[in-house]
Amino acid sequence: MFILGFHFPADMGNKIEDSIVVEKLDAMIAEVGIDDIAAIELEMGLRGKECTKFTYTNKDTFMFKALAAYLKDDTYVDKEGEKYLVYTNRYQMSELSKRLDSDDETMALCKAFDSMEQFRVKAA
Repeated sequence: MFILGFHFPADMGNKIEDSIVVEKLDAMIAEVGIDDIAAIELEMGLRGKECTKFTYTNKDTFMFKALAAYLKDDTYVDKEGEKYLVYTNRYQMSELSKRLDSDDETMALCKAFDSMEQFRVKAA
């Protein structure tokens, strides 16, 4: 099973504890570092069309860490400094964040992530 791009062995089953996902995320962050990311800019909608823009700055949340780690992960190709946020990763970030975070800014972003719109993300 994969959650946020992290592999979890099949013998762990389909119910992976949030704490185990957070542990893997924290290990990745310790390795790649995210201190250079002060904010994350997101665009919701089609490129070249009218988009909704978000600037996410709450560094103390699971959501920020997950987005920053996504930006640092070389697995996902960037174009001109931004990356498309894959729906599966977005959904997983949202579901975990709903359980781990509680601030209004993050909950609003989770609600936006639940849509089928395209998202582009970059460090600000």
